[in-house]
Amino acid sequence: MSIDMLARIENQSIESVYQPMWNLNHWKVFGYEALLRFPNGFCNGNIEKAFELARENGCLYELDTKAIRHAISCFPIDRLKEELLFINIYPSTILHKNFENFIHQLQKNFPHIEEKVVFELSETDKEDSIWDLSEFKEKIAIIKEYGFRIAIDDIGKGGASLRKIIEFSPQFIKLDRYFANNLHKSKEKQQMVALLLQYSKQKMELILEGVEKNKDLAQAIALNIPFAQGYLLGKPETI
Repeated sequence: MSIDMLARIENQSIESVYQPMWNLNHWKVFGYEALLRFPNGFCNGNIEKAFELARENGCLYELDTKAIRHAISCFPIDRLKEELLFINIYPSTILHKNFENFIHQLQKNFPHIEEKVVFELSETDKEDSIWDLSEFKEKIAIIKEYGFRIAIDDIGKGGASLRKIIEFSPQFIKLDRYFANNLHKSKEKQQMVALLLQYSKQKMELILEGVEKNKDLAQAIALNIPFAQGYLLGKPETI
């Protein structure tokens, strides 16, 4: 581990912004996704680059948990009723030897988070092999026992996503923004979304990401997609 990079990460000023997710059946906000920002321009504000730099220097766990802790501490989670807070997390963070102690501390310091936080599993090619480990599946089960929920992101983007849905039984699946883009024009996308909706009924909730056009939102509603997220519905903002 690079001690210099670890020090840079620990001393780095970060900001959490929150993007609303909407319940399209009842037309109200049902949750928020926490997103990381670097107000001082670390890595020129490129979040993916910052996480890759941390990975290369052996500090990914430290940056990921710093972002998670900050997202919770800056959000008025005690005021949430039925709404949920979605927070991105890397599979390698969940596998880390200190992670269970980390979530213990989260629950101790933020007692209102129980049943209100959804860990959104971040997908990256560099961590594909982790999904096949029995230890990872055991850790996911432990997270659920602690009262956290699980979401799988970017469904439809990678070939293994459908297998992950079956094996990990997430409470939420988030459809990649590819499906929202010109959804109103594509019968193929509409048919695929309809199939996923049929499968997910009674098992998990489906969220359509990347909604940016009124016609695509109207089509999502026509398809009975329950939840959606995107700039048309609300941009990420500080609380």
